[in-house]
Amino acid sequence: MRQRGLPGVLLALVAMAPACGLMPPFMPTRSSSIPAASPSWRETAPTSAPTAKAALFKAPANPCRVLTASVRSRLEVRQGTEDRLDAACKWSNDPGDAPPFEFRDLRIAYDAGFKKFTASLKDARDSFTAKRRSDYRQPSVFGGAPLVKGAIRQVGTAKAGEHFDEGYYVYFVYEVGEAKRGEGKAVLRKGNVVLTISFSGADVPGRRMRDGRPIDNTTAQTAIDAVAGQALAAVR
Repeated sequence: MRQRGLPGVLLALVAMAPACGLMPPFMPTRSSSIPAASPSWRETAPTSAPTAKAALFKAPANPCRVLTASVRSRLEVRQGTEDRLDAACKWSNDPGDAPPFEFRDLRIAYDAGFKKFTASLKDARDSFTAKRRSDYRQPSVFGGAPLVKGAIRQVGTAKAGEHFDEGYYVYFVYEVGEAKRGEGKAVLRKGNVVLTISFSGADVPGRRMRDGRPIDNTTAQTAIDAVAGQALAAVR
């Protein structure tokens, strides 16, 4: 995928993704009020090959340490905040106190079962399927159906069948209190662990949040591509 500032990084979808001229185009339905995403993904054949190891994996003890400083600096997000309710970490940028504002949030969450109970392969498969069914229908209670959705063949340098077993992606726009945000979400299953990476945000030219422009699909993809490899490598 051709991306600004991140050469050689690719996030490919199986069907339902905007074409980049290499494959037959597919144009998802878009609302006229939503900014169109730049075509940047290509279609590839699906894969059902499992990862080489069938052993049970464990999620990182501290998800806020899975990203290097250089990657966080590239996305301009500061040190993350750990979520006490689940194995998740949220990184945010600092938009300052004067417009224009750029709001960016990166969240990485691991689902590997409870602290005293490691999820089985069946648990993870069932969880992944349930998440996909829900996200394909409506990823957020504050928005409608996703504008882009599809199975992931490759995300960044991580490949299906080699670094993860299966994955899907959705891009959507939601609105809270007249403030609109765009969000891309990649959900990947690596053995018994389900990993969710989401990147959201908006650009606000002035002080009225309702005038904000949601980040587009390409911006979300770029951020997810940048962190997926390290996030997956933390599952061991």
